[in-house]
Amino acid sequence: MTGTPAPPPAAGPAPEPALGPSWEPGPRRIFPDEQVWPPVPRPSRESPGSSTQPFPAVPAEPPPAAPVPASPAAAPAGAPSPEAGAVRTAPAPRRRTALRLGALLVAVALAVGIPSWEGYRFYRAGIPALHHHTVEPGGSGTLMHVSWQAGIERADSVPEFGEAGPGRAWLKITLTRTALDAEGLVRRGEPEVRLVHPDGRSWQTAIVGSDLPVEAAELRVGVPYRYEAAGLVPEEIADDVEVHVVPSTIRVPLRDESVAEQVGRAGTEKTEPRDQVLVFTR
Repeated sequence: MTGTPAPPPAAGPAPEPALGPSWEPGPRRIFPDEQVWPPVPRPSRESPGSSTQPFPAVPAEPPPAAPVPASPAAAPAGAPSPEAGAVRTAPAPRRRTALRLGALLVAVALAVGIPSWEGYRFYRAGIPALHHHTVEPGGSGTLMHVSWQAGIERADSVPEFGEAGPGRAWLKITLTRTALDAEGLVRRGEPEVRLVHPDGRSWQTAIVGSDLPVEAAELRVGVPYRYEAAGLVPEEIADDVEVHVVPSTIRVPLRDESVAEQVGRAGTEKTEPRDQVLVFTR
């Protein structure tokens, strides 16, 4: 007989699995202390006394000791001592120092001397070195085709300037010029006159008069013409000073020239330095 199947039984809670022996808690394990850092050095595999490094070769006999320098007393006569050798080799650094010092001095001398020489040349271009020509008392000196003579005397006063004053003295100078030829006639520029003491001190003078003709064409060769000059000096040296005359280098024609003639002459004439000095001693 066919009947209705019985319903399945209701599901209950799943049974817990049985714990085997491997899951059972065991006794607590205790680990000993261990150094983690720095790592503990591993024991050497070599036995004590052994080494993989080669030993240095041992010489058969020790090297000879350095000789001890003999005392100066023990050295034989005439033999150089070690100290003497040291003295001979020591000056090398000093020689190098001396050479460097000498080179430095030469460089400094050139650096200073070259500009100084250039400055001196520039100075002499405007103020040339003077050439002195000594004239004995009462004598005459010749420069640039003109003969010159000088006379000097003391004076208490000069009409153009007044009295000298205490401690001073006027000196009046008479210059006589004589043209020796036609070239001397055109050299009629006014000279420069100074009073100079032998120790180097000097005083300027002023030309206060002249008897040269106003018209240049009236000048004559061989005829003396005079300049009058005066200078003020300390009274105590009035008898010791000398007269220095620097003739003019200007060439003045004897007649009036046209502009074209003046330009043409200026292009052909050479500029002369005023470096010639007549020294009239006393």
